[in-house]
Amino acid sequence: MTKRIAIVTTKQPGTNPRMRKNADALSAAGHDVHVLYAYNTLWADATDQLVFAKAAWSHHRIGGHPQEDRLKYLLGRTRRKWSNWTGDLHGIFTPCLHDYVDQLQKLQPDLVMGHNPGALPILSEWSQYGPVLFDAEDDHPGEFASGSLESRRVEKLEQEALGKLHHITAASPLIAEEYRRRFPHLQVTPIDNAFERSIQPEFQTIDGDSLKLVWFSQVIGLDRGIQKLMMALQPLAHLNLHFTLIGLVDSSVREELQAVIQSPRHTLSFEPPLPEKELLKTLGQHHIGLALETGTTRNRQLCRTNKLFCYPLAGCVTLASNTRSQTQFMEEHPEAGVVFESDEQLIQIIQEWAGRMEAVHEHRSAAWQLGRDTLNWETESKKLVKLVKSLLQDAP
Repeated sequence: MTKRIAIVTTKQPGTNPRMRKNADALSAAGHDVHVLYAYNTLWADATDQLVFAKAAWSHHRIGGHPQEDRLKYLLGRTRRKWSNWTGDLHGIFTPCLHDYVDQLQKLQPDLVMGHNPGALPILSEWSQYGPVLFDAEDDHPGEFASGSLESRRVEKLEQEALGKLHHITAASPLIAEEYRRRFPHLQVTPIDNAFERSIQPEFQTIDGDSLKLVWFSQVIGLDRGIQKLMMALQPLAHLNLHFTLIGLVDSSVREELQAVIQSPRHTLSFEPPLPEKELLKTLGQHHIGLALETGTTRNRQLCRTNKLFCYPLAGCVTLASNTRSQTQFMEEHPEAGVVFESDEQLIQIIQEWAGRMEAVHEHRSAAWQLGRDTLNWETESKKLVKLVKSLLQDAP
C-alpha cells in the first residue's frame, strides 16, 4: 500500500548522495516520497537540477535562495547568526524549523525521515504527530575534535532530540554501536553507504607497465593522507607508479603535491570532480583505489566512506589505512582489498603488486564481482525498505 514519506534535510540533494539513494529506494518500493531541503551553496544548484530531472520523488526548498528568494534567505541567515550569539541550538542547526514543520503539516506524511543534525529538531517536533526515523550518516559529535564547541553542541542537540525517537539507521556497524552506547533505548539498523549497481562499468583491463593508483574526493587537500603516502613510496623510485587525484584543487596544493614526486618513474595527474557514473568508469581504469582515512577524529575511526564501496564497484583493489572501521570492513570483505598499518608494510605491498600484475588483475576482477553481487545499494537498500515497512505497519 502506498504511503506518503517526507525526507527532511538542511542540505541540498546535490550534495547528499545518501539522502538521494534513500529517496530513490523508498520511491522504488512504491511510496510517495517528498524531499524538503535547504540551500547551502551555489555550485550545487546545477547538480540539484540534474538530480530532480531523474528523480521519482518530489521536492520543496525551505528557507529561500540568495538569488531566487533573497528575503527569505537573508531572514534565515539572520536567525542563525542571532542563535549563535544566544546559544539557541534549534536556531543554529535549523533556522527555518517552523517552515519545515508548516510544510509537513501541509503534506501530512505517514513517516518522516531526517538526514544530518539539522533534521533532528524537525524530527523531534514532528514525533508528536507520527513515526520518525533519523539516518546517522556519521557519528555526528565525533566529526569534530573531542570537547570542542561544535562537538558539545551536536551532543546536546542529540540528547534533546534522540530521546524522543525510537529508531535510527546508521551508515556503518561501528557508528551503530556508538549510538547504541550513547542511547540504549534506540533501535539502530546499520545500512552501509553503498552505490547503485546500475552505475557499475564493465570490468576494464589496463594496458601498460605502470601500477596505477587513484584517490578521489570533492576537494583535494594536504590533510587527506595523500602527501604522506606518496612520500612513503619514494624508496620505490625504480617502479613505474602513476597517481591520479580526482577533485577540486587549487594551484598551491597542486604545486605542493607535484613537488613530492621525486622519481621520473613516478607520475601524477589531476582530474576534476566527476558525476558518479563517469567517476566509476575512471576509477576502473586504475589498479589500486586509495582509502587514506587519517583517523584523527572519532568519526574517522568509525565511518565507512564512499571510497570503500566505489572502488570494488569500479574494479579497483582497495588499499586502506588502518582505521577501526576500514579494518573491520576488510575483514568482512577480503576480496575488496587490504589494510596497511605502517610505511614499511605499504612499501612491501606496492612492491609485491608491481611485480605481480597478473595477480593484481585477478584481485581487481574479484573486487568487481563483489561489487556486483554484494557491495551495492540494491542489496543494502532492502534493509531500509524493510525497516520503513515495519514502522508504517506499527504506526497507530
